Amino acid sequence: MKSVTLQDIADELGLTKVSISKALRDHPDISVDTRNKVKKMAKKLGYRPNLVARSLTSSKSKTIGVIIPKIAHHFFASVVESIYKTAFESGYEVIIGISHEDEGLEKMHIETMLQMRVDGLLVSVTEKTKSEERFDAVKDMGIDLVFFDRGFKNAGFSYVRTEDRNSAKKGVESLIQKGFTDIAHLAGYDYVEIGNYRKQGYLDALKGAGIAVNPKAIIEGGYSEEAGYQSFKRLLEEYGVPKAMFSVTYPVALGALKCMKENSIDPNDITVLTFGKSDFNEYLISPFMCIDQPTTSLGEKAVTQLLKEINSEADTGPVLIEIPAHLII
Repeated sequence: MKSVTLQDIADELGLTKVSISKALRDHPDISVDTRNKVKKMAKKLGYRPNLVARSLTSSKSKTIGVIIPKIAHHFFASVVESIYKTAFESGYEVIIGISHEDEGLEKMHIETMLQMRVDGLLVSVTEKTKSEERFDAVKDMGIDLVFFDRGFKNAGFSYVRTEDRNSAKKGVESLIQKGFTDIAHLAGYDYVEIGNYRKQGYLDALKGAGIAVNPKAIIEGGYSEEAGYQSFKRLLEEYGVPKAMFSVTYPVALGALKCMKENSIDPNDITVLTFGKSDFNEYLISPFMCIDQPTTSLGEKAVTQLLKEINSEADTGPVLIEIPAHLII
């Protein structure tokens, strides 16, 4: 099927190709009435802008790349929706790459998006990405990048994230205030900053309450349902059944729930606190307490910071933006 071109629209309306191009870009040289006619005809003919051609004739492609570990996840789906909405309102298209927690795939997505001449990148790294060296090529090409949720704070790029450590501390403190002292932690990996900071928040809360830390009550694993299943299985073998538990992510807690069922453990016997939430939490027989991450704000601030850097002529240096979370009981 032949692609509709600017010339096709021009022929239909008896205008020049230049006028059509200006109208689609809302150029003030073209009257509002003509702009509307051009846009209406473009929609009727099924015109799609050639982003590659646009990037070759201007210094901007008006596209940003977004790389996330997964999409079938309430947190990432919600953040991406916010990213897309904010970018679209600013006149930018979004190209999404899903790494599936695979650092090789993450590297491939970065290279592909750089070849596509994106103006900037928003990246949430995989649970296996241990070094910021992966992003040196982005820096060498002078492309702006902002980490969100997961990243590296000393990599020379801006970073937008939840206030992980303090939010985790407040969440675990709420368990302690309920009278719990036997609190296990299904943790993430220490080399991934969200895992490290959330565990530190857990330890801060125990220390502040004078509760001794039992190393066997902390099981380090990934951030998925399968990781939660395996981590809880290890917890049963090495520690036993806790009275309360802090999970590094909501999916990890779901995996633990599956393991409880297979081991005939009543979920009502364990009070579960998760970092993150899901819309179907209320449908669980024993709903989790949740530290609610500000997904909309994360997406908005990540895009806003990236576009600020893309459109700034001066290098203002990287910034760290932390957003507080709140507890849902």
